[in-house]
Amino acid sequence: MAFRVELAPQAVDDLDEITAYIAGQSSFAVAERWFNSIIKSISALSRMASRCPLAPESAELGQEVRVLLHGRKGRTYKIFYGVQHESRTSGIVRVFHVRHWARKPLPGEELELLLGGGPA
Repeated sequence: MAFRVELAPQAVDDLDEITAYIAGQSSFAVAERWFNSIIKSISALSRMASRCPLAPESAELGQEVRVLLHGRKGRTYKIFYGVQHESRTSGIVRVFHVRHWARKPLPGEELELLLGGGPA
């Protein structure tokens, strides 16, 4: 059985903002290709939810937060997510934040707010 992938409202907002930025800097077609490719990467988490490393910010929170990298050098985005296991092979993957790799690391309190104070 596969994991169900959910996008938190903040992740949806992040994707919308990044897509609009790319469209403004380049074109709608480029933004659409980027959006489709990142959604494909996120969807792949349904098959291998725990394949990505723990985010460095995870230690500060005391709970597992994983990070999937998407894109090429200089255009890489970090996709922060948590995995809630229902069994060894099923559960929920919750994507809660997407940000450009070059941005400063998330402070623990900001990450905790994005997590909603509860399990990812």
